[in-house]
Amino acid sequence: MNSTNERKLWQRYIALFVLGGWLGAAVFLVLYGNELEELMLMNQNLKLQYDRLSDEMDNLKESQKEQRKRQEVTIEEIRIEVLEPKPDAYTETEVTRRLEKDLAPLRGKRVEQVGEVQAIIHEMLRRREYVVEGRTAEVRVKTVVISRIIRLYLTIEVKNETIGLR
Repeated sequence: MNSTNERKLWQRYIALFVLGGWLGAAVFLVLYGNELEELMLMNQNLKLQYDRLSDEMDNLKESQKEQRKRQEVTIEEIRIEVLEPKPDAYTETEVTRRLEKDLAPLRGKRVEQVGEVQAIIHEMLRRREYVVEGRTAEVRVKTVVISRIIRLYLTIEVKNETIGLR
C-alpha cells in the first residue's frame, strides 16, 4: 500500500503543479492582457492620428503650391549698367536717366508679363538713339536680366555729328 500512497502523493504534486501553471498563466493573461489591449488601442489611435495628420500635411502642401502660383512677383526697380567703352559722365547719366524714364511703365508689372515680351524689349532697345548736347548717343543693349529688378547691360556710342537744336 505504500506504493499506492506514494503514487497518489506524486499525482497530487503533479496535479498541483499543473494547476499552479494554469493559475499562473491565467493571472499572467489577466495582468498583461489588459496592458496589451491598452497598447493596441493606443496603436489604433496613433494610426488614426497619423492618417489625419498625413492628409492635413498633403492639403497644406497643395495649398502652399497654389499660394506660390498666385503670388505675384512684380518689377520693383530698373538698374542700368553701362559697359566699356563708356562715354563722358554727363552723357552716360543723361542717357541712363532717359532710358529709366522710358522703361518706367514696366515697374509694377508682373515678372511673367515682362518675361513674355522680353524679345520686344530687346528689339525696342536694340539701337535706341538719344540726343544729348547736340550729339547722338546710340544705346546698344547687350543683356537684359528680368527678375524683381530689371538689369540692363548696355553700351553707349556717341556719334560725333552734331544735331542743331532749334
